[in-house]
Amino acid sequence: MNHLYIVTHTDLDGVGAAAAVVRILGRVDGGYTTIYAEPYNVHERLEAISGHAERGDLVVVTDLGPNRDSFKHALKIVGDLTSRGVRVEWVDHHIWSGEDLQALEAAGARVWVDRNTCATGAVVRHFPRSHGTLADDYLLELERVVCSADLWRWDHHLSTRLFRILGSGDHNGDEWRDKVLDKLARGILWDNELEERLQDYITRELEGYNRIQATVYTVSRRECRVAAAAKGRGPPANSFIGAMLLARYQADIAVIVRSNGGLSLRSRDVNVQPVASRLGGGGHPRASGARIEIPLYVRLASRIYPRALSWYAARIVYKAAMESGVCGG
Repeated sequence: MNHLYIVTHTDLDGVGAAAAVVRILGRVDGGYTTIYAEPYNVHERLEAISGHAERGDLVVVTDLGPNRDSFKHALKIVGDLTSRGVRVEWVDHHIWSGEDLQALEAAGARVWVDRNTCATGAVVRHFPRSHGTLADDYLLELERVVCSADLWRWDHHLSTRLFRILGSGDHNGDEWRDKVLDKLARGILWDNELEERLQDYITRELEGYNRIQATVYTVSRRECRVAAAAKGRGPPANSFIGAMLLARYQADIAVIVRSNGGLSLRSRDVNVQPVASRLGGGGHPRASGARIEIPLYVRLASRIYPRALSWYAARIVYKAAMESGVCGG
């Protein structure tokens, strides 16, 4: 049996999309490898696969949109894989330009991009038909649960639970992601093990809010308010921090920044995708991400002045928002 490689995002939607692929292709009992990635390093993950994939193998990339710096390298690797008889299929729901879609198809990949749903939904809606099967009732329920969280609808009773135990993307590691993926692929949306992990997460989430509060910095001029907070490892998840910043500081754009320059942007009314794109990233109108260079002096200052990272990121994002014309213009 040919091998299945899945390159997917680290969050709940990425894990849900991968689980849907595994279930649809009948690989629940094995025959697949999952590799987790961020948009800025997807080319590195594909490169790791390239040395192992053989003719007839299938590489599926899910929940990963084009990143300005990474995508051009990813295209070359996709072209090399398909030239060797490795099938590549890319299923996503982020914003793509026509040029990027054409380039990916020209490299030999089959592409489905559905902006009307989450990545799990895109897999459930498009993958079965292309592989000669149908989505069962469980897959449709999985789509509802995951999209409820990923699209910020929060209209399913399990969405906040699964999002909390998997949504922050950094506190459980790939071993835990693999375990949840296996459960979801087998038709298990919730069990006692997940409940125990949720209770542990909630305790650490409350502690995390206290640390994060000390890092908040805001920029507000010309009817545009940007509120930024610095995040370390562990909970709360970026989306929960973003919701807190938007509400408590009446911000138009919330920024969650890490010491490595990773940015997560959130908003209720402003389209943050052009802002992220201007900074080399991408995503959705209400939730996007990018990565910036953090000067050494800022990183050093942040060790004794917690707001230093937030101060720097807020100013960078504010400038990009004004130049993009999406906020206060």
